[in-house]
Amino acid sequence: MTTRLVLLSTMLSSLLALAGCSGSMGATPGGAQDNGLADTQIQQGLVPRPEDFTVAGLLGEYDLPLADTACDKALCIQAAYGVAPILYQNKGAVFVQMGFSSGIDEATFTRSPLNLAVVVDRSGSMAGDKLAAVKLALNQLVDNLNADDRLALVLFDDRVDVIRPSAPVTDPLAIKTTIAGIAVRGATDMAAGLQAGISQVQTNAGLVSDRVMLFTDADANTGATDKAAFVGLATAAANQRIGLTLFGVGIDLNQDLVLAITQLRGGSYYFLSDADAIGTIFDSDFDFMVTPLAYDMVFRLDPSPGFAVTAVYGYPWQAGTGSVAISVPTVFLSRKHGAIVVRLDPSPATWPAGQPPLAELSLAYSAADSGESVQESFVASYTGTDLLSDSVVFYSQSAVRKTVDLVNTALSEAEASRLYYAYSTNEAVVLLVRTEDMLRAEGLYLADADLSNLADQVQSLETNMNSGASRNSTTSTPNGQYPAACSIAHSSRPAPMFLLGLIAFLLRVRRRTP
Repeated sequence: MTTRLVLLSTMLSSLLALAGCSGSMGATPGGAQDNGLADTQIQQGLVPRPEDFTVAGLLGEYDLPLADTACDKALCIQAAYGVAPILYQNKGAVFVQMGFSSGIDEATFTRSPLNLAVVVDRSGSMAGDKLAAVKLALNQLVDNLNADDRLALVLFDDRVDVIRPSAPVTDPLAIKTTIAGIAVRGATDMAAGLQAGISQVQTNAGLVSDRVMLFTDADANTGATDKAAFVGLATAAANQRIGLTLFGVGIDLNQDLVLAITQLRGGSYYFLSDADAIGTIFDSDFDFMVTPLAYDMVFRLDPSPGFAVTAVYGYPWQAGTGSVAISVPTVFLSRKHGAIVVRLDPSPATWPAGQPPLAELSLAYSAADSGESVQESFVASYTGTDLLSDSVVFYSQSAVRKTVDLVNTALSEAEASRLYYAYSTNEAVVLLVRTEDMLRAEGLYLADADLSNLADQVQSLETNMNSGASRNSTTSTPNGQYPAACSIAHSSRPAPMFLLGLIAFLLRVRRRTP
């Protein structure tokens, strides 16, 4: 089959896969739901810190349905895989995608009543646009509540004020008047504010869906300020089935703290980047984001001989003897089909030949509605005809290809940021140029506008680096979050990808020479 026929076949498969999931509800794991902090910093001409680029956050921004999304239960899990080169290394890997869908009918869905406490940071660092964004979000949040819901409003700076004790939402206008009067003052005792919000929920806990929503820039500077204290508070609440949704504001958000306290049972995190994002979260998606479908999900992955698990992007995992356990505390109902990606690397000696199984997967979780224990299992087996090698590109279904592109992009952006903060600007820009070329080529290959738009963002990050955007001296680089080196040349791509990369290069508006 010629390269042109391969291209047309792949594009057709992608369109059929998307058409097949039309109308299907999705589900997303908790934790980071977007990369809004990094996106906003890039838009403002800055270079985000390496840890501000998260694979889970980038995956959370897109609908990533696998081809088989037919589902007759509240939650269904699918599995698929891709074999592809890693952009920042001169070798290939296997990417196993776990996909989530739901059989819930959006047209007839009604969320459970909420027992909700809203906790608002009104410290001095929240002045201006930050507090304005929070007030906009709170007003839209109130529009989604009714007399079956309970709401408490808690404000904190260096003191805590419960300006509305928990009560049914019978007078939305009065609540909005209260919101309009919120003004900044003082320092930031975030732990005290969070504890007060949890206490408001505890008073009526167990009757309906219990949740705390925290709006903050996470700049805790008085009271308990260490990460362990916040994780302890969130853990204690999670053990009582009180979920925590955190909304971050401001380009100076302490995202490291935010991610730590929202990767727990019932936890999720969104960045309030602009009015459009706020409208989507608190209008179109509000009922879904507060509806857990499953708790305490654990994946067990047993790689076949010759492979080792080297990363699980965005979620805690524990290595065992040749296997890993991946903990996903909560899965929420969503319009989007979320994904978890596990990376398998071949043994240092050589790729295995032939058509071996790549991995066996099993999972168990507790259904949120019934508490029923559910168990499932999958086997990922390579079915391609080429012997596995660093240059092989193979996907068990075309839908996985976009997911792998997103993983490669997030890793490359994080590594480019690390290089930039290490004053290796040229190396950083070279990597970003290659990432942009890959995205434009893949956007053409898959006829996918999302990838082309993401290429534009990568180009903006290149521009920021080339313009010498200031570096944040407080940047840290946690071990294992992003690669230590990147030296893969364009010529190492498989032939179809090389040709598409060349096309993308010729279509560039201007030629950049880092």
